[in-house]
Formats: sequence, structure tokens, C-alpha cells
Amino acid sequence: MGLDLGVYGKYLDETPRHQVSLPGYFMERTEISIRLWNHIRDWAERNGYDFSAAQKIPLMSYTQYSGEYPDFPMNNISWVDCIKWCNARSEFMGRKAVYYTDSTLEQVFRSGELHFQINQIDYNASGYRLPTEAEWERAAKGISSYSLDYPWGSGINGSRANYKLSGDPYDDGLTPIAYYNSNQNIVAAEMSYSGENQVHGNESNVLGFYDMIGNASEWCWDWHDETGYNRPTTRVSEDPHGQDYSFEESNMNQSDKTKWKKRVHRGGSYKSDPSADNDFLKDDLRITSRGVEFTNVNRKTIGLRTVRRNLDDALWFDKKKISYHRWFLLDWYGYFFDSGKTWIYHSRFGWIYPVGEGSYSNWIYFHHKKGWLWTSKYAYPWHYDPSDSQWYEDLSNSDETGWFQSKVDSQKYKWGNGI
Repeated sequence: MGLDLGVYGKYLDETPRHQVSLPGYFMERTEISIRLWNHIRDWAERNGYDFSAAQKIPLMSYTQYSGEYPDFPMNNISWVDCIKWCNARSEFMGRKAVYYTDSTLEQVFRSGELHFQINQIDYNASGYRLPTEAEWERAAKGISSYSLDYPWGSGINGSRANYKLSGDPYDDGLTPIAYYNSNQNIVAAEMSYSGENQVHGNESNVLGFYDMIGNASEWCWDWHDETGYNRPTTRVSEDPHGQDYSFEESNMNQSDKTKWKKRVHRGGSYKSDPSADNDFLKDDLRITSRGVEFTNVNRKTIGLRTVRRNLDDALWFDKKKISYHRWFLLDWYGYFFDSGKTWIYHSRFGWIYPVGEGSYSNWIYFHHKKGWLWTSKYAYPWHYDPSDSQWYEDLSNSDETGWFQSKVDSQKYKWGNGI
């Protein structure tokens, strides 16, 4: 991670190059789209979340955004917006949220503007979050080589990434997500560097990630620390999360927000200038370059790409205890009695046997059906039956408790309690 001190100089915040070790994680193949952001945000605002006003007016390039047009990367979002949105996406999907208002990890962060420290992150949760700088850089390089300037190696041209005057049809604006998939249209431009003459290949990196450089820069978790890389180069850093500033050290206790510490964003943007007239080391499209910005600032050049840990939550971790002994409420699936055995008694379905993870991958064995159905917080009221490859809708909310209806032929089946 970082640059070689001996080659590039000792005063840059990217040096020295050093080794890191990371646990397994999943990362979004593309930058988060405007469509997905809006879908989650609309749900979130109905469920106790708030966001900055600016995030409702992202840059949509020169094409009017709608469901009929290509989807563009979400942008004009602050770091704080992203933290909330990651939590909202986790809750929407039935995963355990990652960011909390204090170190007890009990109150999910949904509203306001907060100073965060590492002890307010639940790294044992399966939910969505911003990548650390180390996770982002590992994904951008994509291979074991530590010396890459760009995801493909060295040198840049307009056929490979969206940057300032790179020659794409959206010059000085965002390109659609995954635009550089071998169908990109590049014309001669001031800094296309003959990209229009290149064979236009699929420019995802070897791990399948698009737009790791250019288009929208991407928020990371880490505070910016100019000396953060200064350590023995022979020591391996285990899953680094950057400096952990206290409230006072972050300067967020001051009313003058210009004195606050900044967070890092990576990858450069459609405004980045790789011109040979500039110092190479000022090219923020390079993988190791570190952009910085205040946590409350919205920029049309900055978006996000989420990650989540390679682990699962306990089944129905989000159930709520009610006043009756051993009775619980799952807000999306109803009331149930925990027998202390493998079976539970559900208020609508009778005796059922659930297995799975969190509220996002749930297999339910129905006693009356004598078979397994799959559902989740996201899919409910629909249940999938793998035995006949059909979806069935739970009709309980239509006053037909215990009844399910086939999506294929609308036939009804009584697999639970009720009339």
C-alpha cells in the first residue's frame, strides 16, 4: 500500500510503501448508482433517517436521468450522508447495521451530524459500509503487484477512464456506471491521448471492478493523516483503519468547520487532470493518490462504493422482545413464540422451523405444507418454493391469514393458521 519512499520522496502523504493484511470482504463492482441511492434513501426517510438537501440534486451529466436512460454514479453526497445511507441499506436488506452513535453499538446512526471513532463501528455485522483506504487500494490494484500507477499498469488514455477532456460523449461530466465495458465511444479530445485510436476493451480490472479511477471519486472511512503511513516498512499492518481521532483532536468541537479534520476519498474524478504539463505526483487518478474533504461537504465529483464483511448475522438478530414470556416481534414477519427448541410458534403460520442468516436469507419449513420456502425482509410477503420454482404470496395482510397464492396461476393454498 502506498508509494516507494526511495523513488517518490519522503514528504508525500502516500509514502512509504508498506504491507497490509486484510480479512475477506465484498465490494460493489460499480460505483453506487443514482437509482439505487434514491431507492434506499426514499425508504430511509420514511424510517427515521435524514440526509443533506444537496444529495437530492446530483449531477446527471448531460442526459436527463430517468429509468429509461443509463444510470450514473451517485454524487453530491457528503461523507455523513454516505454513513447514514450504508446503515439504511443494511436495515432495508435485513442486515445488521455497522455504524452506531456510541461505543455500546445499540443505537443505529440515522440522523444528525456526528463525530465517529472506530469503537462506534460493529465490524462483526454483515451490513454495508464505506471501505477503508486499504480495502479500496487493494481492490483498485486487483493483483499482487504493488507498483501499479493505474488499475491496468502505467499510462492513461481516454479509452480507459473518464477524466477531464478524456474524449467521451459526456466530457466534463460523469459517464454511466460501467461505461468502459468495450462499448465506450471515444473521440479526439485535448487529453484523450489517442484513446480514440485504441481498441476499446473491457476496462474492468482483473477483479471485475469498474471506474476505480475517474468518473466519481469515492469516499473511504479513514481520517486523513499525512504521517499515517510512517511505520517500519517490514511490519505488516493488520486491517488498518487509519488514525482514530478523538472529538477534540478532530477539531469538530469548534464552530469554525474549516478547522475540522478531513476524511479521505480515492480514485480521482471526471475533473481530474492527468496532463503531462503537471507534476505526475499531483495526478489524483493514480491508485495511491489520496483526496481529502470535510465530512459535511457535498461535491459533485465525489460518490461512493460500498463494502461488507464476508460473514453472516445470527438468524433474526433484529427481533424485538415484547411483554409476553418468550414472545417476540419481527417487524416484517410478525409475532412468534420461541419454544427454546428448534421449532417456533408463529402467530399466523402455526409451528414453523426457520434457519438462515439475519433477516436476509431465511428458509422456513411450514408444518402444514411439509416443505421449505425461502423469504427475506426484502422479498416478503413473497416466498420461493424451490421444489416447483414458483413464488407464493403470503395473503395475511389481505385478511386471509395462513393462505398463500401462486404468482403463476393465482391458485391459493392454506399452509398456516387462520380462517
